[in-house]
Amino acid sequence: MEFNDNKPIYRQILDYAFHCILSGVWISGEMIPSVRELTAELGVNNRTVLKALDELQNLHAIESRRGMGFLLAKNGVEIVRNERKREFFEKTIPGLIEEMMILGITSDEVATILSKADNK
Repeated sequence: MEFNDNKPIYRQILDYAFHCILSGVWISGEMIPSVRELTAELGVNNRTVLKALDELQNLHAIESRRGMGFLLAKNGVEIVRNERKREFFEKTIPGLIEEMMILGITSDEVATILSKADNK
């Protein structure tokens, strides 16, 4: 995985985990890759991976199994989807609106594009 400087690495790992959960790579009720596996796969320090997994655990999206590792909670997909929606509405949309204002893009122009996307 290639990391960028715009966001802390643990947050990029968390985004990667969100992607794995929402795309079905990690399955509800099943074990997720171990810290050691993620560390090797992503080429980062294990503490950085643990920090990302702590965030997932704080959201109750994953559960720790003593001596076994972590598993994706039964409702983990729903939890992650709701968290991503929250982030979208609190962070992405305000930035998008600001960019629209700078570029002079109207709500009607965006509505037209969204309408076309809905018809696909």
